[in-house]
Amino acid sequence: MFQHVLCIYPYRQDLKKFMFVPPLGLEIIGRIIEPFTRALDIVDLRTDPGQTRDHLRPATDMVCFSVNWKRRPAFIRQQIAAAPPHVFTVIGGRHATEDPAGWLAANPHLDAVVRGDGEETMEELCRGVPRDQIAGLSYRCDGRIVHNRNRRSKAVRDDYHPNRRRRRRPYEITLLNFPTGIEFDAVSGSRGCPFRCAFCSFSRNPWGEKRAWSGRSPESIVDELAGVRAPFLGFTDDIFTHDLKRVERICDLILARGIRKRYVINARIEIARHPALLQKMERAGFAMLLLGIESAHDKTLKAKGKGFDTARIRKYLAVLRRHAMFLNGYFILGNIGESRSDMEQIVPFAHELGLDTIMLSALRHSPFSGLTDLVAQNPGYHIAPNGKIYSDHCPLPELKALRRQLYQRFYSRRQILRIANKARHSGLAKILLNQGAGHSVNFLRAFGLAWRRGRRPHASGPAVVSSG
Repeated sequence: MFQHVLCIYPYRQDLKKFMFVPPLGLEIIGRIIEPFTRALDIVDLRTDPGQTRDHLRPATDMVCFSVNWKRRPAFIRQQIAAAPPHVFTVIGGRHATEDPAGWLAANPHLDAVVRGDGEETMEELCRGVPRDQIAGLSYRCDGRIVHNRNRRSKAVRDDYHPNRRRRRRPYEITLLNFPTGIEFDAVSGSRGCPFRCAFCSFSRNPWGEKRAWSGRSPESIVDELAGVRAPFLGFTDDIFTHDLKRVERICDLILARGIRKRYVINARIEIARHPALLQKMERAGFAMLLLGIESAHDKTLKAKGKGFDTARIRKYLAVLRRHAMFLNGYFILGNIGESRSDMEQIVPFAHELGLDTIMLSALRHSPFSGLTDLVAQNPGYHIAPNGKIYSDHCPLPELKALRRQLYQRFYSRRQILRIANKARHSGLAKILLNQGAGHSVNFLRAFGLAWRRGRRPHASGPAVVSSG
């Protein structure tokens, strides 16, 4: 039994420019640890004051860090070093999994790295299972680094959801650092993805193998939704609409229980083939679809293995536009083989499709994406230390400048008015107003300040869900 366990999400407020989700992975780990400790604190350094040292107690005997992103490595190392030498210190998360030996070598205070899904590994650690018998664990032993066998990914369990009572404050929608006062939360309903997009690594397990999709039961998801206070929720699922019967069951349960919230989900454009289900999803509160379109060019879509071309995108979006749900399109800047003029076609293509918002992301390499060979096969393309892929004809500074230019072209005054009008007709504005006059005023004030600051409320990108 531990006396006090401190769980830290070691990132700063650079993620606060937009709406962001709670650190669900860390919160789920906290739920696993809770029965094995007398006291537990979960601290998100994006929102909570101070640093790791400020949250330590005399009784602290374990500190856990969630390291998912290649951001501010020096700051993260500083937080790890803050744990006293006698305190068992462990990290997990995707970025930690990519290089466990490197993390242990660079951080003398670090005792162990949890590779891959951390729930079962942490439970075994807390139960006192000998470290050499715990799959998915890297650790120090007699001055050397030991890597136990990999822990294979298993189906997600119904109890893999956070204990929100541990949060120090609610999360809210933010526009360019301006708080709106509108509470936002997230739900993790499934893991994995059945599709095989060539550029994607997030549906693979931490050792590069394709991860099978698995989902929690509809009943467990709706039970969680019923207990969440926030009126807006984002599902972190890689693909929410994979199992359509499951989606319909979730909708039926939401409607039967009278739960009135608005949901944001990742979906494939093929959901357009099911208009009856789309109508039911609207009635249940699904208000925004995040669609992975990636490119405006058939050659790129074919190379990426998306499974559709621009003609099919146009066909499906024509159907989706008939519904009141907001439509966000994900696009990638710097696709291999695309020129600057090719990338500039994103904006007219997005307007033609009738998208409400867009998100522009750099092509990003990870050890498991399969992009290493592709970059090597295309002279003039390179991988930056942060994992972003760029080319001689469009280096990273130009990609960054182009990204801002495309956002400014897309989010014209006309587009902003279109978004506002759709919010009014979709009922989203009514939900907002129902949160109270103070929150509505805060939202309008934040919107106006963001507009004046960058001439567009999304001058650096829209406020959409990202996984924490």
